Amino acid sequence: MSSRNKRDYYDVLGLGKDASESDIKLAYRRLAKKLHPDMNKTDPKAKEKFIELQEAYEVLSDPNKRRNYDQFGFSGVQVDMSDFFSGGIPGIDELFRSIFGGGGFGGFDDIFGGFTSSRGRRAAPRRQVGQDIEDRIELTFEEAMFGIKKDVYIERYIPCSDCEGSGAQDPSSVKSCPDCQGSGRMRKMTRSGFGTIIRETECYNCNGTGEVITKKCKTCNGKKAIPEKKKIHVDIPAGIDNGVHLKVQGAGHIPSTKAIPGDLYLKIRIIQNKNFIRRGNDLYTKANIDIVTAILGGKINVPTLDHKNKTIAEKELTIPPGTQFGTEFRIKNRGASYLRGKGKGDQYVIANIIIPNNLSDEQIKLLEKYRELDQDQS
Repeated sequence: MSSRNKRDYYDVLGLGKDASESDIKLAYRRLAKKLHPDMNKTDPKAKEKFIELQEAYEVLSDPNKRRNYDQFGFSGVQVDMSDFFSGGIPGIDELFRSIFGGGGFGGFDDIFGGFTSSRGRRAAPRRQVGQDIEDRIELTFEEAMFGIKKDVYIERYIPCSDCEGSGAQDPSSVKSCPDCQGSGRMRKMTRSGFGTIIRETECYNCNGTGEVITKKCKTCNGKKAIPEKKKIHVDIPAGIDNGVHLKVQGAGHIPSTKAIPGDLYLKIRIIQNKNFIRRGNDLYTKANIDIVTAILGGKINVPTLDHKNKTIAEKELTIPPGTQFGTEFRIKNRGASYLRGKGKGDQYVIANIIIPNNLSDEQIKLLEKYRELDQDQS
């Protein structure tokens, strides 16, 4: 496809140019599940759309390629997807495992579909990894700046208590999978002009578990897990920024008693505060200063972060004589806390000189007198 006919990579993923690395990964997982030809049998252009998605992810997930693309557009990157698709489009399970080392975000079948961990590769059936959960949480400005413990209500799947997560009515109903002989893996051979290609995939009969159930548990219908509503306590670190995905390990779906629990990803949304604008870890505050104080100097009170008492407090700021509009005053260590390492950003107070427009006769006379004196001096 020529660059003239290509869609912007950010548009393909449905993201803005300020998207974080985790935003790109989450968007790709969601769209890959929707557009992969194995999952989308109704759209005749599914394959074409999936290849477009894969190319966009190939560029935006690579910091160097993304930087060149942001600066020069399509002419700044060279993307050849022929090697990636030389053996055909990989299955969705295989694709996610090769890129992320595990499963993606998806529906009920994905939660119990036997996604495996990349930590230990064995010939025996691999251990399931529970599906992750994505949710949002809203914070006030103060909660984001000082940190807080929040209660979050989640809905997830946990092992069925009636069958102890086996999915079977009794232990004798669990049999070794006849298709893969209990290995959980299948090998598929295809011939091409270059020879025989052998591709290993999960067994579709047992979803990679190596076991099949002849008599399913009546409570969970063989799914091994049942839905649960749960309240969890989440520690929000001080200084967290808007749009960050906060990971809560082990708070995702648990498809079976032997599975590794998935994780919870909370996307942070911070309610704006009228007194502060955040840029990185620095805060900016506009301070209205009357014209007399700007000319003669004086003191004003400005809102600032009191990290010790975890509140917003007034701080006295000295304004030097002759302060001009837009002058910035720096208050050290009154910005947002760094999430990694110690320290805090700074606060910058920007002078906004207020020019009065309802002057009394006496004030006008004094200003005219000042103008006369100023002209005499010049």
